[in-house]
Amino acid sequence: MKILFIFKSENFIVPIGLCAISAVARKQGHQVYLCETNSSDPLKLISQVKPDILGFSSSTGEAKHYFRLNSAIKQNFPDVFTIMGGPHPTFYPEMIQGNSFNAICVGEGEEAFADLLQAVEENKSTDNIPNIVTKNNLKVFTLRNLIDDLDSLPLPDYSLLYDNTPLGKYPLKSIITSRGCPYDCTYCFNSAWRKLYQGKGRSVRRHSVDYVIDEILSVKSRWPLSFVKFYDDIFAYSADDWLEEFSQKYKNKINLPFFILTRADLLTEDMVRLLKNAGCHTISMSIESGNYEIRKNLLKRTMSDEQIINAHLICDKYRIYTFTNCVIGLPNTTLQNDIESLELSLKSKVTWAEFPIFYPYPGTELGQKTVDSGVYSFDFEKMHTSYQHESLLNCFTKKEKNAQMNLALLGPVVIVFPLLKNLVLKYLIFIKHNPVFTFSYYLTKMYILRKKIYVTKTNLWTSFCIFIRSLRQEWFRHENKKG
Repeated sequence: MKILFIFKSENFIVPIGLCAISAVARKQGHQVYLCETNSSDPLKLISQVKPDILGFSSSTGEAKHYFRLNSAIKQNFPDVFTIMGGPHPTFYPEMIQGNSFNAICVGEGEEAFADLLQAVEENKSTDNIPNIVTKNNLKVFTLRNLIDDLDSLPLPDYSLLYDNTPLGKYPLKSIITSRGCPYDCTYCFNSAWRKLYQGKGRSVRRHSVDYVIDEILSVKSRWPLSFVKFYDDIFAYSADDWLEEFSQKYKNKINLPFFILTRADLLTEDMVRLLKNAGCHTISMSIESGNYEIRKNLLKRTMSDEQIINAHLICDKYRIYTFTNCVIGLPNTTLQNDIESLELSLKSKVTWAEFPIFYPYPGTELGQKTVDSGVYSFDFEKMHTSYQHESLLNCFTKKEKNAQMNLALLGPVVIVFPLLKNLVLKYLIFIKHNPVFTFSYYLTKMYILRKKIYVTKTNLWTSFCIFIRSLRQEWFRHENKKG
């Protein structure tokens, strides 16, 4: 059979889930194709390829675009089987009722997709496949156990992306070494994921070091690679045997700078030594809020200011750059709380910080809390993939929302140029939101990411093209919002 995967590229974020699913399809002997909607006309490509199955993967912020596209596809090609997986259908399976998809996939998709391909090929019903939800089985669908041995999976089919989009030429490549997270951050899906799969296996699992090395070597042998971005929610929990083995083998066999994510309350000097020895260039540890009570009670991130500052200073000691996120516009908080996040980031000497405006995603504890408290009702049409849009919560005034949007753009600029802090906080965040701030943010971001966060060895022209592409995407989001 022919399977066509459809996705919309956003700022060089690689949909590794699609690559994993594509690998399953190829292993079964099927033909796979890709349509990147920024550069190809889906309807035209469908008429050329004549696929049997169309596959989408979506977060909540981008789902509305795929809903519209799938409706147009079904009007022109009513017989093609369409399915969506990813976070949005997993935590909002009710979406199947109001859309023209034949099915959605809830949770881990490799085994489910393999079974679905066989059912479609044999013209059998898909209603009884675990993890597959249809209009007929929404109230009675079942979940299979989590995949315990991740090494049993085929290597992700990166050729799907790298042979068909500019992502292949960009020398930064993303890798995921594990699945799951044991923490209960209220804005995140992981707590809901563990509840969804309660009693169905270990939620936190990791590939062996050898599997990870083989995966990177496979990528390195086919496409340009000068920097590795490990996209695990938490790459390292401690200076354990896995990290010691990784440090040695990565240095000997890969020997490229890399980026990881972890938590400030986990990071120790022993861990940093191992990571530095392996070639770690950047560590991302989210602060999320500069106010301890908000971190503890609203976000369930019980780490102290001292832990956050010390973890970042350890990185500074070993000359490892740092990247953090601070969520602003949290429900029933103040602008002063948002400024506290900027202040703590400066005290921590972070290299780069993002200040995304809170989005209340369905399936998350904090998302539901905003609904229960009356400050929001779910409206997926108003959700975006960018976190610099106006807050969706009704607990803020227009003036406060304007200041939040300005802080989301100018906060990162202050991190790089601290002398601008007083000008920004006392004056600039209170003037009308404008394109100059957007331009300043992206220009600063291009400079700091290219110079410190990601050493990709791209030339200035390539970096400039990425910069222009980001600006264009932001402009299109702005125009779509107005429309």
